[in-house]
Amino acid sequence: MSQQTQDSASPAYRVHITVSVIIEHHGRLLMVEEPNEDQNNRLVFSMPTGHVDDGEDLLNAAIREAKEETGCAVVTLDNLVGIYDYVKAADRETILRFCFSGHLPEPVPETFNPQDPAQEIRGARWYTHDECYEKRAMWRSRLVGRCLDDYFAGQRLPLTAVRVVLP
Repeated sequence: MSQQTQDSASPAYRVHITVSVIIEHHGRLLMVEEPNEDQNNRLVFSMPTGHVDDGEDLLNAAIREAKEETGCAVVTLDNLVGIYDYVKAADRETILRFCFSGHLPEPVPETFNPQDPAQEIRGARWYTHDECYEKRAMWRSRLVGRCLDDYFAGQRLPLTAVRVVLP
């Protein structure tokens, strides 16, 4: 490639890969609250969600994020709810979200002690379907609603749809 071609090429396309886990128990969803630095540290509402770390596969990232943000020692994934290609309006940053459904083993706790290393999670608690949608103004992003809509519509793919290819 010539120097001129290199100089005129667009910058590399960068995608942030994130995972989220919808955990339901007896009709209630486990959701977390945290300040959002992109929104002047406004308190926002979401299912346990986070970035995939370098060298980490999607399934392990989802389990890790759910454990950290809820403080639960065991989280089991059940299905892939959907894959979302999301472009943030403010900065045009692209996020590729993999949303999973999962569950906690019995006995399921009523209170939670998040173990988030960044100490950003302010709380985790159970909410009904209606309470989740009543908090729409607090959703971290439109992705929260898209994931919930697909989950409640019954959209599910088997976890085998995610193929982990190791070196």
